[in-house]
This record gives sequence, structure tokens and C-alpha cells, in this order.
Amino acid sequence: MKKNKSELVMVFSFIQRLVHWVNMAGFFLLMLTGILLYVPALQGMAVGPAGWLARAGHRWGALIVGAAVLIYLLLDMKGMRRSLKELFTWGEDDWNWLLAAPRYYFYGDDSKMPPQGRFNTGQKIFYLTYVLTLVVLGGTGLILWLAKGAVSPKVFQLSVLLHDLAAVVIIPFMLIHLYLAAAHPAMRATMDAMRFGFLPKKYLRHHHARYYEELFPK
Repeated sequence: MKKNKSELVMVFSFIQRLVHWVNMAGFFLLMLTGILLYVPALQGMAVGPAGWLARAGHRWGALIVGAAVLIYLLLDMKGMRRSLKELFTWGEDDWNWLLAAPRYYFYGDDSKMPPQGRFNTGQKIFYLTYVLTLVVLGGTGLILWLAKGAVSPKVFQLSVLLHDLAAVVIIPFMLIHLYLAAAHPAMRATMDAMRFGFLPKKYLRHHHARYYEELFPK
């Protein structure tokens, strides 16, 4: 990022960025190994030696995501609490954002976009969905991995159903998140934020005005 440092604002710490990328690596390993069961052309890879490798990869993906959570808990508990508080705090600007977002993302019209905090409402929706589905995936995944035979067949079958439903919910959210961060012209600066930790003041003032005012009160 070749910008004057005085034009940049630190938004995400090294630990937060590390957690993000470790988590992403684990998630995509989980997605790629789990999707074998649902794509007919790939189902042959879910049996035999290939199936054993896929299951091992799925479990490694779970361990990597778990490691990301553990890193956050041990090394930046304060930052984790702050982020969760921001994600679960909603106000009038968030509901107004939902009304204005279609014109912004499809037509580039941001005239009615309300001021946003460090996370805009779309990011809040994504991260909230991810946190909630991660709890479901983690809990049911542990049952499927370690408790087969130790729980009743009904509990096991319910765990399979909830695990699958949570995956169906979060995968589209993750793909949209990836597209917005990597390809949408209005959001590319957020990729720099997750790579280097900084956002340009100009971008922050325009897209996260409420957070900018917290950092630089008049």
C-alpha cells in the first residue's frame, strides 16, 4: 500500500488480520472437502482412499478454524469483545442502510447511505451469520466426529441436519463476502485493510463516517 502514512488509519490489528486469514484458510478447506458430498460429479471422491483424505482434510479445516478462535481468545480478548459488541449493536442507521444498499451496490448511488461504524451493516450481517453458524457447525461437528455411537441415533441425525443447514446458510454468505472484498469496485479498499490493517482517511470518512468521527472528533 503506497500511501502517505498520515493519510492512513489503522483499523485492524495484526492479531485480527492473522485470525481473519487463518480462519479463511480453515473455512475454505472445510467448504471444499464438505462439498464433495453434495456435488454428484464429485461424490466418487467421498469414498475409498480419496474419501479418507477428504474427511481428514475436513477435520484439519475444523482444527484450523478452532485455532483461529483460540488465537483471538488468547491474544486479543479485548479486541474480540469490542468487535462482538459492535456486531450485535444495531440502530436506526443499520435499518436505513438495508433500504439504501440495493441502489448503492447495484447502481453506485450512495446518496442515501447512512453513516456507518467500523463495520457497516452488510459486514455486521455477514459476521453475525458467521458467528452463529460457526457455533452450530462446531457443536454438531464435534458430535459427528467424536460422539457417533455415544449419542442416540436421533441426536446424531439431528446433528447431521443442523450441520448441513448451517453450511448451506454460510457458504453463499462467504462467497458474496469474498466477491465484495476482492472484486466489487466500491469495496476493494477493505482487502487492503485485511492485508495491511489500514484504510485511507478519505475512504473511512466516506464509507464509515460514524467510526471516523469517533477517531477524529471535531
